[in-house]
Amino acid sequence: MARLIVPTDYSTAAENALDQALLLAKKGNDEIELLHIIMMPPSTDSPRVLEYILSGKKDEEARLKELANARIKALRLPATTRWRVKVLYTDNFLSGIMNRFRSARAKLIVMGTTGVSGIANKIFGSNTANLIGRGEVPVLVIPPEWKTALIKKLEFCMTPEQVHAHQREIKKWATWFGAEASAVYFKRVADVTAPPKGKSPFPIKTVLTVPQDALWEDLVEYGNSLKESALAMFVHERITVFERIFDRSVTGQVAGRVHIPMLAMPVKAE
Repeated sequence: MARLIVPTDYSTAAENALDQALLLAKKGNDEIELLHIIMMPPSTDSPRVLEYILSGKKDEEARLKELANARIKALRLPATTRWRVKVLYTDNFLSGIMNRFRSARAKLIVMGTTGVSGIANKIFGSNTANLIGRGEVPVLVIPPEWKTALIKKLEFCMTPEQVHAHQREIKKWATWFGAEASAVYFKRVADVTAPPKGKSPFPIKTVLTVPQDALWEDLVEYGNSLKESALAMFVHERITVFERIFDRSVTGQVAGRVHIPMLAMPVKAE
C-alpha cells in the first residue's frame, strides 16, 4: 500500500487535486493523507499565543474529515476508501511538506496549480511550482482545466538517452498508474545528434521544433493536444539558494500552463 499526500488550503484547485488523488488511490487500494499546513511564526515566546494557535487543531481536523467524506461521496467511491487527515504546524511550507513526505514514507504528493494569491505568488511562483523546482520529491500537478478521470497514458518528455538510462523508473511509474508508457523527444531542426544504440522498450516520438522556440512552450502546446494522458518529466534537485531563486526549471514552467496532469520526478544531477 502506498500513501499519497494531498496538501489543501480548501481552495478549488486543492479540491481538484484531492479528487484525482482519491481516484488514483482507489485503483491501487492506496491511502490518502489530506494535509493542512498552518504557518507558524519563526519563534513564539508567548505561551498564550502558542496555546491560541494550537487550539484550532481539532477544528481543522474536523474540517478536513468533512471535506474528505464529501469528496468521496461526490465521486461515489466506496466507504472502504483509505484516508487520514493531518494538521501540520511549520514556519516553512516547503520544508514542512517535504519533511512530512519523508516521515510518512509517502510515494507521491498531489497538488493543484493554483490556490495561492497575492504579490508573493506573482514574484516567486506558487507553492506547487516552488516544490517542483526543489526537485526533491515526486509531485503530481493537477491543473484547473483537468476534469477528474483515470490517467490512461504517461507521456515521458525526455531524450532517448534518458529513456534508456531510466527504463526501470519509467516502468515503475507506468505500472503504478496502470497507464501505458511512451516517450516524446523534442528535437531542434538543427540538431544532428545521433540516436542512442539499442532498441527502446517504450515508443519514442520525435517532435521537430525550431531553435527560436522555448522548450517549455513546445511542451505546453504538445501536452494540451493530449487526451486522457499526463506528462511526466524529470527534475534535477536545486542545491543552492541561487539555483532555487534564479534557475526556474522547465518542469515548473510547464506545470503552471499545461492543461493535463504532470508528474515531476526527482533525479540526481549528472
